[in-house]
Amino acid sequence: MPESLIDLLGQSFNAVNSVQGLVIALIAALAMRRYGGIVYFSIFAIIVDQFVTIAYAKQIWGKQTVADVLAEIMDSILELDATVVIIRLIGFMIVITLIYGIRSLFRN
Repeated sequence: MPESLIDLLGQSFNAVNSVQGLVIALIAALAMRRYGGIVYFSIFAIIVDQFVTIAYAKQIWGKQTVADVLAEIMDSILELDATVVIIRLIGFMIVITLIYGIRSLFRN
């Protein structure tokens, strides 16, 4: 459990600070039209991140149906500790916000 706000922010960023997490955050930030959807895109990013992690770890590409994979993802997300989910949510919100901010600087 994080002891301070700085620890929480550090853990949040570290939870997303991988190539996989950064690519997912980049895609989410590019798809976001308004900043008001940050929570929805962050939740979706957690689900996609969990999907890719499970698919890679279990080598399920082509061996199971999409419904089976989605059921396994939902089970794994429900088994996660609430603190882990909150930390990942904050991490994705931070990274998506940074990318969205940079994108909005260069938008016409």
